[in-house]
Amino acid sequence: MLFLRKVISWLYKHSLILFLVSFFLIKIPPFYLFFPIKSALLTTHSLSRAIILSLFALVFARVLSRKRLNIASANKQLLTFFIIYFFFQSISIIGSTNISAFLQRYKDIVFPGLFLFVILFTQNNRNKIIYTLLAASFFNFFYQMLMFFSPSFFKRLGENFIYFGHLELVNINLERARLFIETYDEIAIPFLFVIMAKQKDKRVKFLIFLLFLLIAIPSLLSNFRSRILMLAFAFLASLILLMGRQLATSLSILFAFTVVGYLTVMLLNIFFGFSFIDRFTLQHEQEDVRTVELRLKNLGTSAEMGLASPFFGVGLGNYYDNLPAQKSITLSLFDWRRKEAQIASTNPHNILAQTFSETGVISFLFYIFLTFLFVSKDFKVLKHGQDDYKKAFIISFWTLYLYSIFNPTTTLTYNSLFWVLRAMI
Repeated sequence: MLFLRKVISWLYKHSLILFLVSFFLIKIPPFYLFFPIKSALLTTHSLSRAIILSLFALVFARVLSRKRLNIASANKQLLTFFIIYFFFQSISIIGSTNISAFLQRYKDIVFPGLFLFVILFTQNNRNKIIYTLLAASFFNFFYQMLMFFSPSFFKRLGENFIYFGHLELVNINLERARLFIETYDEIAIPFLFVIMAKQKDKRVKFLIFLLFLLIAIPSLLSNFRSRILMLAFAFLASLILLMGRQLATSLSILFAFTVVGYLTVMLLNIFFGFSFIDRFTLQHEQEDVRTVELRLKNLGTSAEMGLASPFFGVGLGNYYDNLPAQKSITLSLFDWRRKEAQIASTNPHNILAQTFSETGVISFLFYIFLTFLFVSKDFKVLKHGQDDYKKAFIISFWTLYLYSIFNPTTTLTYNSLFWVLRAMI
């Protein structure tokens, strides 16, 4: 009993550090914890879940002992919204035919809720959360540069240290001349700009711009259109909303960024024979045109599923199981293109279509309501607010949301960031 009390006391004392460690671990790719043991239960993401679960238990016990919610009304409202959202995700199990797929997705709804609960009920330092996001982004820069400049060495190293489920997606996309990481580093850009805007020293501003390039360059080299859109949105919104009064600095940054963008296009053409410019101009039938057409077809398929199961949807993670037979794809272990097609077909690649098909009409309407409510509140802050850091969090959140319009949002990282960023706003 004495030992347990000491452990609990230690956890309370170091709760902020533990939260930041857990947050950092979900913002980087998943690695195996104990080489050469390769287990899905022994990864850095699993460690993050264990930490946040322990912190949740402590915070929840403290809340129960106080017998009242000692948080601001805005935070109470956000917690209420999450509970409603969580309820709709949970009851979609009624429509599920593949319970294993449901549970696989469900865990990445549960743990983001624990992140939200902990951050709402503890005194988290906003600046430390920002620095954690930046630190993770810089770690991811070197990870992606190794992937880009030495893919063969990266693959050999990855086989021993990177979780197989993630590494498989990385390798598939390397075959397609793309850098896959799914850590959403573009959301950290507004924080660099708000720090830059408050600096007087030009040398410091230049250093911060170089740090910005550590996030921007991998996005440009990734050849993913959605990452380029996120980068462009975060960059332009930050430039306009956070540095609007510093015209000379803004124009210098815009010019320098344009030059860097041009150089990355040249580098991509040297390495792969095409760049993100070619992808936006739909130069490749299979990789560029076909992917857009499939996403549009997915919207129609999602609508059919949602209308067929309007109350509960087809269940979390059950989109693929409800595809018409002719649209489903049999996985081949020897063909990365078929692997990519099968993995891509497990989700409609749009958060609204995903919500409508997997969790039903009422859940979809609630998500629409939530989106418009966030837009309304954030617009007022951007228009009348004086807190530039809060504005940076708003830009960061909508940069993340932009990703969900074109991609699956089924990861622990995405869902955790979604609710943590809202809590900080």
